[in-house]
Amino acid sequence: MNQRSTPSEQPDVLSLDNGLEALRQSSEFRGPVEPLDDHDHSNDHFALVYETNEELLSSAIPFIRQGLERGEKCMYVIDGSTREKIEGAMREKGIDVNDALESSALVFKTAQETYLKGGTFDADEMMERYANAIEEATQEFEAFRLVAETSWIVEDDLTIEEFMEYESQVNDIFEGEDAIALCLYNRELFPAEGIRDIVRVHPHLIHDNTVCHNFYYTPPEEFCGPAQPAHEADRMLGTLKERTEAKTEVVEHKRFLQELNGITGSPDLSFEEKLDSVFELGCEWFDLELGALNRVDPEDDRLRVEYINGEHEYYKPGAEYPLSQTYCIAAADIKEAASVSDPTEEGFDDLEVYEEFGVETYLGTYIPIEGGVDRTFAFIASDSRVDPFSEDDRAYLELMAQWVKYELEHQQHHQELEETVTKLQQSNDRLKQFAYAASHDLQEPLRMVSSYLQLLENRYKDDLDEQAQEYIDFAVDGADRMRAMVSDLLSFSRVEQADEEFEPVECDVVLGQVIDDIQVQIEENDAEITIGSLPTVLADSEQLEQLFNNLVSNAIKYNDSDPPRVEIDAEERPDRWKFTVADNGIGIDPDKTDQIFEVFKRLHHDDEYPGTGIGLSLCQEIVENHGGEIWVESEQENGSTFCVSLPKPATD
Repeated sequence: MNQRSTPSEQPDVLSLDNGLEALRQSSEFRGPVEPLDDHDHSNDHFALVYETNEELLSSAIPFIRQGLERGEKCMYVIDGSTREKIEGAMREKGIDVNDALESSALVFKTAQETYLKGGTFDADEMMERYANAIEEATQEFEAFRLVAETSWIVEDDLTIEEFMEYESQVNDIFEGEDAIALCLYNRELFPAEGIRDIVRVHPHLIHDNTVCHNFYYTPPEEFCGPAQPAHEADRMLGTLKERTEAKTEVVEHKRFLQELNGITGSPDLSFEEKLDSVFELGCEWFDLELGALNRVDPEDDRLRVEYINGEHEYYKPGAEYPLSQTYCIAAADIKEAASVSDPTEEGFDDLEVYEEFGVETYLGTYIPIEGGVDRTFAFIASDSRVDPFSEDDRAYLELMAQWVKYELEHQQHHQELEETVTKLQQSNDRLKQFAYAASHDLQEPLRMVSSYLQLLENRYKDDLDEQAQEYIDFAVDGADRMRAMVSDLLSFSRVEQADEEFEPVECDVVLGQVIDDIQVQIEENDAEITIGSLPTVLADSEQLEQLFNNLVSNAIKYNDSDPPRVEIDAEERPDRWKFTVADNGIGIDPDKTDQIFEVFKRLHHDDEYPGTGIGLSLCQEIVENHGGEIWVESEQENGSTFCVSLPKPATD
């Protein structure tokens, strides 16, 4: 196949980016590749310092393969390796070597055919050869790509210093051309000083499967000129200074984060106290006088000062100004960090904040508040600033603002939640009062209905036929059931309304009273009641009696066994008492155990097991009123065990 691209597939201009991309995307090269970013020496000449044949091939093969895929002229200068090994490695990695050679897209040369063509190395002639090679290649191909082994340098009479002088000038040949070169240096062959010079003259290096940009690089005019020692001294001192500044910057950044986290993470400070400390921190880092938090409304052009960490003639909490007459308009316009260092040059000298307030320096950002009023978070000073604010300054400001945003939105949500809870509490209280009043007031009319029906039955008993008597019985029964429901609702409402303090209650005494109250039911059903050792708990004795009365009565009521058996016991836990009321009754479908605690929810028809459907709801209300829990463990036909968990009395 033809290795050259068609016109519609015209690749980008060849550059160092392409060479680095070849390594970055290849499966052979597995190390990190440092991105170029804004590197000062991004010309298209770089070097591989290798120790093994595997290292050589992992860089050279993907470099050549990319060139062929892009339709470039690729030259490989062999010296130290053999052509057979290089061709074999190329074929193994999927390169169609025969096609590339036939189309002249790939050529192999030796050192004797290039660097030593005249018998000895001549730098000027070699530079001319490469210049011609680039010109000829770009007439027919997209670009020129060179890979050159350099073992011949050690064997020739040429000194390493002389060749490095040549190498440093090769950068000029490739710069600005559709050409790129990768020079290969075997570290095992070159002396240490030679490797040192190789490092100095190549702006980009590959070593130990790592591509890095070389801050030891020395430009040709410095490496070769008479002032080389002075240039080298300047570079060494400059490097030391840059490294110290970078290290100091990292330390300072870490210190800032530690101080900010220490303030915002303190559990002992209120929001206002934290905000004051954050303002002080910002004033120190930005070298400004005051920090302020402002409420802003860009649509209405309003700014109101909310907080400020000092005193200012104009900036005071509650003071309002047109947003467009303050520097905060700069942050509001872009919804992010903005700064003013020179109001006159930057077009802010017509604002009130400059003309009347005398503020000349500003660093602030915009804070959108979800569900609330937006803010600006800013620092100001009355003096002008010589140096503009840095990216680090803006980053620090944004970190502070993120914390402020979180705190304000948290306050907003907390306030909304409190308002919702208050409204729900008020609504709940009204419902409780209504339920209590309704159930209490319904007692009298229901009593009257029942009484007059009975009076009607007694007075006209002899005049009523069988159907009329049945109607009266239905009405009396309905009135009685309604009275029972109202009575249970009234009990339910009383529990909700109760606010008295709990007192120590002996549970065995309570159970004794319950047994006395339901003695008739026990005797009618020949029920066997077993009571274990019961503790003393903090409770309302009447409510506790209602609780056990309902549970024990239900255990006898929903029971077809002969005889019904009920066991009441208590088990001590670390901080609670667990009471159990177990029976051998009809049991409950496990899928319906949650339903039985719902008001008016019944699992049986009234003709099977009469009731109002409120008893267990009342039990749950009583238990929860005491800070406990109630649940049931049951299976149909296998009895039920109702469990009640109540907290122990606190001990001093």
